[in-house]
Amino acid sequence: MKRFLFLKLRGFGLAIARLFASDIVDSRTGEKIGRALLLPWRGKIHVIGLDEAVKVEFLPQTRLTFWKQEIGFSVHPDPDFSHEPRP
Repeated sequence: MKRFLFLKLRGFGLAIARLFASDIVDSRTGEKIGRALLLPWRGKIHVIGLDEAVKVEFLPQTRLTFWKQEIGFSVHPDPDFSHEPRP
């Protein structure tokens, strides 16, 4: 019963997060990654409701400012090494 209540509460929380969520767009390709709620808290950015793993990138700026920097998200690329066993 406790697990059932937890899953229902989690589903309700994700529904609220997706209601107030914004579209997340890949900064390199421009494709839509999904919808997520972004919460900045204690120097971290919490991404709630997104199904894919993303990484944060600083976007290039035309004017050099250190107090306000724009960030973008991109999907992790596939690994570029082969899975061969060592001899």
